[in-house]
This record gives sequence, C-alpha cells and structure tokens, in this order.
Amino acid sequence: MRTSISKIIYTALFFCTPFLYAQKPTHSPNPQDSTPIDFTNLFDVIVFIVLPILMFIFYILWRKQVKKNRDNKK
Repeated sequence: MRTSISKIIYTALFFCTPFLYAQKPTHSPNPQDSTPIDFTNLFDVIVFIVLPILMFIFYILWRKQVKKNRDNKK
C-alpha cells in the first residue's frame, strides 16, 4: 500500500515540477536590473564596506572571548 501511494506522489511531482519552475515572479529583481555599487552614495559605502569589516572584527573578538572563557573553565 505504501509503495503505491509513494509512486503516485513521485509521479505527480515529476510531472508538475516543470510547471513550477516555469512560473517567474513579475516583481522580483532580475540580473538585468542590477547596477554597480555607487561608492558616492553613503548608504552603499556603509552597507557594503563598513558593516562587513565591523562584522569581521566583532567575530574575531567574539571568538577570542569564547576561547578565553573555555580556557578559564578548565
């Protein structure tokens, strides 16, 4: 009984999958719509340069703190 139901489900998924992939959202961003980063815009500089650098620094500091706490527990 289980194998026949699973065969039906797999067959239905096999035939319905191309239709699901064929649907494209109308208001989603496309690769053709993207523009290069404008470094004269302060928001772009903050989001694409400053924030990643700060995240990296905070990650390094956090890992050092975790290591320090782990060494103190031993």
